[in-house]
Amino acid sequence: MSDFEDRLAALDPAAGPSYQHRDLDTLISRITSQPVARKGRLWHQIELKLAGALIAGALVSAGSLALFQGGVALPVLALQSASGANAPKSPGSTASGAMQIYEKFNFIAGPGLSATTPTSLSYELQVPSSGANEASRVAAIFGVVGPVSTSGGSTDFAVTSASGASLDYANTGVPQWSYSASPSATSTDTTLGDLPSRSTFTSDVQRYLTKLGYGYTISAPSFGTTTSSVGAASTATSTEDVTYTVDVKGMSTDQSVNFSVDANNNVVSASGPAFSVGATFDYPLQSLAAGVSALNAAQQSRFPTPTTATGPPTTNAVGGASAPTAAPSGPPVVNVTLDADTLSLETYQLTDGTSWLLPVYNYTGTETSLNGSTSSATWNELAVDPRYVHVSGPGGPHGVINY
Repeated sequence: MSDFEDRLAALDPAAGPSYQHRDLDTLISRITSQPVARKGRLWHQIELKLAGALIAGALVSAGSLALFQGGVALPVLALQSASGANAPKSPGSTASGAMQIYEKFNFIAGPGLSATTPTSLSYELQVPSSGANEASRVAAIFGVVGPVSTSGGSTDFAVTSASGASLDYANTGVPQWSYSASPSATSTDTTLGDLPSRSTFTSDVQRYLTKLGYGYTISAPSFGTTTSSVGAASTATSTEDVTYTVDVKGMSTDQSVNFSVDANNNVVSASGPAFSVGATFDYPLQSLAAGVSALNAAQQSRFPTPTTATGPPTTNAVGGASAPTAAPSGPPVVNVTLDADTLSLETYQLTDGTSWLLPVYNYTGTETSLNGSTSSATWNELAVDPRYVHVSGPGGPHGVINY
């Protein structure tokens, strides 16, 4: 040690020996028991961002089918086919029933189409878990008592009473029930004026819907009458008939309820869907203009542009080269100006077996045929933003169209 250090030590006698707390163990225990100080707000935000990035990376790496809107996960709609459950299956036919199998439409957005994007909710449907139990329950509401048997396929059920009245329950997609009274239970009357009033008829239908308890509402009734002859004596039987559109939250759907009654207000037949509204999802919609473009894309996939030749020149009988064989010119192109639209809900079935009500654009347009004549028809296009839709059946990413 230097002389300088010796003099400093002399000024502080306690500095010579090494210092040790007299109760070192207690001191260590007190230090380790103190709470850790809260991290700063900035660091907390950094942690959240890092965690969010890790979660997003995990979803992408796992191939998750979840997309996010406003922080809410929206499942991608994996549709079994491009068309809704009740869409006409004939290619080229319009919703109004006209057949244009050999025409290719060129859809033009008319000035009557709004430039805004409408909003509409989508609904996952809840169907009865047991088809047999539901068939028995609905049968009892209509007074049909009997054993439940399978009808048609193994998923369909039927209940038949001793009198001949029956209740059929189709348990595929959106289940449908159908009631038919015994022929002997209906009255015979050839006077249509003796049929119940429409107000009485409507009240009776509502009473049955309340008992069924599915929770949907009905609107847009279409009334009519039917007169038929039964038996060897050709006795005339008259019924009053009504078809209602099923509504969900004020939106019309492609589902319907049908009732027929005789002159004594007895229900002769009835049918309708068996579902309740389940989860509700707020999917973004594509614009009306994008929907028109999707209709044209569907046409292009259905009728691709033909080539001008199908093969190399061939040698004719005298040894000269003939022109390439021309390909068919394809169907004629018919211009359709879409100038009006409405929004409704249509049932679609997903690949997981669930059924959904999805918003659909209903475009009304004027078709100008090759001879110059015009006619009005309606074309439908799924309104949900295509980013949220995957079609596994025919039609690919486009073609979500019901002619």
